[in-house]
Amino acid sequence: LHSFPTRRSSDLDQSQSVPRLIAVRQSDGFTMYRITLRNSPNFHVGVDQTNDFTAWGVKIQTPKTARNTDGIDPSSSTNVTIAYCDITTGDDDVAIKTGATGPSTHMTIAHNHFYTGHGMSIGSGTSGGVSAIRVSDLTLDGTDYGIRIKSDRSRGGLVEDVSYENVCIRDVPNPILLTPMYTTFSGDKLPIYRNILLKNVHSATPGW
Repeated sequence: LHSFPTRRSSDLDQSQSVPRLIAVRQSDGFTMYRITLRNSPNFHVGVDQTNDFTAWGVKIQTPKTARNTDGIDPSSSTNVTIAYCDITTGDDDVAIKTGATGPSTHMTIAHNHFYTGHGMSIGSGTSGGVSAIRVSDLTLDGTDYGIRIKSDRSRGGLVEDVSYENVCIRDVPNPILLTPMYTTFSGDKLPIYRNILLKNVHSATPGW
């Protein structure tokens, strides 16, 4: 059992515990199948240093006003599959991250629907390296962002061999955002984005 992060409550000016709903850490062969997760105080599913993680047919439902309620965040993990999931959150629907604990690599995100939230993200921590990511058959309907790669010089690293194919985006103000300047924090870990493929990516409504 790990200590819970805290954040300030803007209503009462007090700190409050905000545990993740499910934390998978240093595991092998962990599968979530056809379950529904609602109203997590923080990330719904955090996956760290794990090999062979699968989320299949998972539904996540949380209001868009709930802060830091990411859907599924695989970090420093490999052989990850997220498929046939419906995700509605107040933050990143899926966010692939890395840090000092190692790279994130060989991930498939396929046949998913994202509604409210911040879309399909990589970052902002990419210092451990991100590679061999395949996103396909993704629908984003009403998210704040569509496809997003974000980092900065305090926690950047190499992001390469990433493909997005057959993606449909609707009512998304920021359909595609690739930024190495996510914050103005100082540092020498410069983000590098290389071999990024977008194929059959459609934004059906106007956006930035």
